[in-house]
Amino acid sequence: MVDEAAGDPDRHGELLELLREEHPCYAGRGTASTTRMRGWILATFARIGLPDAALLFVLEELDTGVDPYLVAAAACALRSYAAPRSAFAPLVMGALANIRYRDERVSFETYGAYAIGPNGTTPVAELLATLTWLGPHARAVLPDLESLRHGGGVARKYAAQLDAATASIAGGTPSDEECCTLPAGLGAILSWPRGNDDDLARIVLEDQDGNELAFDELLRGRVSIVVFFYTRCDNPFKCSLTIAKLARVQQRLQERGLAEQIQTAAITYDPAFDTAERLRTYGRERGLRFDAHHRMLRTPQGLDALRRHLRLGVNFVESLVNRHRVEAYIFDRQGRVAASFQRLRWDEDEIVARAVEAMPERKITVPMLGTLSSLALAFFPKCAACWIAYLSMFGIAGLSQIPYSPWLKPAFAILMLLNAATVWLRGRATHRMTGFYLVSAGALAILSALQFGWKSAAVAGVLLTTAGSFLSAWRPVRASAATRTA
Repeated sequence: MVDEAAGDPDRHGELLELLREEHPCYAGRGTASTTRMRGWILATFARIGLPDAALLFVLEELDTGVDPYLVAAAACALRSYAAPRSAFAPLVMGALANIRYRDERVSFETYGAYAIGPNGTTPVAELLATLTWLGPHARAVLPDLESLRHGGGVARKYAAQLDAATASIAGGTPSDEECCTLPAGLGAILSWPRGNDDDLARIVLEDQDGNELAFDELLRGRVSIVVFFYTRCDNPFKCSLTIAKLARVQQRLQERGLAEQIQTAAITYDPAFDTAERLRTYGRERGLRFDAHHRMLRTPQGLDALRRHLRLGVNFVESLVNRHRVEAYIFDRQGRVAASFQRLRWDEDEIVARAVEAMPERKITVPMLGTLSSLALAFFPKCAACWIAYLSMFGIAGLSQIPYSPWLKPAFAILMLLNAATVWLRGRATHRMTGFYLVSAGALAILSALQFGWKSAAVAGVLLTTAGSFLSAWRPVRASAATRTA
C-alpha cells in the first residue's frame, strides 16, 4: 500500500495519515512491526520529497526518537525537504547526541530489510550527512560538532564524514531570511476539533490516592494543564521526561502564586498496569507534588472514550502501548481545549504562559479592590503635603493654613504601603508590574513630602500613584482560545 501510494501523487495524503499513531493500521501490532511500518513511510518520503505536512513527524523522530531505524529514516527524509533551515540544526544535533551509543546498521532497500544488503547505513552516518546538507545553516551547532570531532564522541569510522560536515558548516553564510524559524503553519494556531461531549460521561478517573472523580469534574472551574504518559515507557525523552517537566511546571506555578488557580494532571495511557500506588511512586521519584489540584490519574473506566474525545496519539497491542506521541493540553475553566502541545518536547515557560492566557479576566477580587481603592487614595488628599499639591493647582498654598492631626502621617504611611501591596498582587496576577513600580515611586515621593514638606514631591507622588493605579486597574489578563496543534 505504501509503495502504491508513493507512486501516485494524488495518494501522498494517505502516507501522511499512516504516520498518525491513532491510525487503525497500528492497532494490535507489536512495537517492532509498528517501527518497521513508520520507518518505511519516512524512507518513502525521502524518495518522493518531504512535504510541509509531514515535516513535523520527521522532526519529532529527531527530537525524541531512540530507534536506529526510525532516526536514520527521519534524517534521510529531512534532506528531501525543499530547503535547509537553521531551526533544523539543533534537532539534528540532538538526535546525534541521543543515538550515537545506539548506532546500528540499517537498510532501506526493501521493506523491513534493516541491515540486509550492501547499501546499508547507520543513523549516525545519516545524521552527519544531514548536517552536511544543512551546511552554514547549522552554524549554531558547530561547537558541539567540533567537540564530537575532537573528543571522540562518535566512532573513528565517521572521521571523514565529521570533517565533511564541519567544512560544509564553516563555509558560506545562510541565504534564507527565514532560515532560523520553522516553516509557517508548523505548530500553527488553529481551532480545536472537539470530540463528542457524550463521551465525557463515560470517563471515570482515579487519582494516586485512590479517589475517584469524573473527567468533567476534574476540569470544571479551573484552568488545567494535562499531560499523558505511562510508567512502562522505555523512551527517556517521552514519558519520564514529561513528568519531570510537569514537576518543573508546578514549581513555576508555585513561584508565581498560581498553584491554586491553575491545576495540573498527568493521565496514564496504561490504566491496567499503572495502579494508584505505582502512579504515586513514579510521580514522587520525578519531583511531582500532590494535592487537591495536582494529581496523577488512571482511567478505570472510559479510556476509549477519552481517546476519542481528545484524539489521543496512541495505539495498543492488547493492553500494551505500541506507539505514542508527546502530548500536553491546556483546558479552560469550561473544560474546553485552549492549547495543545504535540510531538515536539514542550517548554515549561511556554506552557505556563499559555495557561495564564487561558485564565478568564479577573472580576473584582481582593487585588482588584485594592487597585480601585488606590484610585481613591490617589485622588483624596490625605496629608498636609497632598493638600498643598492639590490646592496649589487652584492657586492656594500654605502648609500652616491646613491643620492636621499628628496621627495622620503614620496612618497614611500604612495606607500607602497597603496600597502598594494590593497593586503588587494585581501585577503578579496579570504579570504586568509597571503599575506597581509607578505606585511605589509615588508612595516614596509622597512620604518624602510628608517628612520634609517638599511640595514638588507631593505633586509628583500624586501623579505617579494615579498613573500606576489606572495602569494596574485597566490592563486585565487577555483570554485566549487558541490551540497549538501538531
